[in-house]
Amino acid sequence: MTAGLAGVGLLLAVGVLAGGPLQAFLDRMAGVFALVALSCSVMLGLATVFRDVLTPARRQLAQQAHRAAAVAGVGFLLIHIGVKVGADRVTAVQAALGFGFGSGSLLVDLGTLAAQLFVLALITGLWRGVFATRRWIRPFRVLHGLAYAGWAAGLVHGLGAGRTPALWVVVAYGACAAATAAALVHRWTRTRTGTRTGPRPQPGGRQPH
Repeated sequence: MTAGLAGVGLLLAVGVLAGGPLQAFLDRMAGVFALVALSCSVMLGLATVFRDVLTPARRQLAQQAHRAAAVAGVGFLLIHIGVKVGADRVTAVQAALGFGFGSGSLLVDLGTLAAQLFVLALITGLWRGVFATRRWIRPFRVLHGLAYAGWAAGLVHGLGAGRTPALWVVVAYGACAAATAAALVHRWTRTRTGTRTGPRPQPGGRQPH
């Protein structure tokens, strides 16, 4: 916990204290890197449930990549927030709390909401072992699933807040949105039809290869 809080403080400090060309670069790109990484995390998280597509070994790799992308995305997100606070675009209170605290912009507040939901999803993911019981699995899925709402809010924030995005940014966001929507539809149709996304576990909890 201490190491995690120290990491959060360091990333925020990088954003707040950055100056000159570094600040200009981070001001322009940290938010883009954050949203692309978090979009990859969302898509990889969806991919891990498709046992009919991925072997157990590949699912494990997808899970590891999902977690790595989430950590990288939240890291860039903290730098993005630090840069905006350091440049006096928003106050620390506005960046942390959002709605009703004087930002005056719905698009900025959506960015704050996205950050809150992604941090919550990351925390529940890191503490997944705590939820690994029948009693807590549903609350875990709800809390961790808030990343989808955070991703949607972040996408709107990224496209609408601040400067007009470059064409490649719009294309990248659009590709992420299309891939995520396709994965969600695939998962939903599997659930609706009662089709399992993979073979039934073997006795003793082992999965066939």
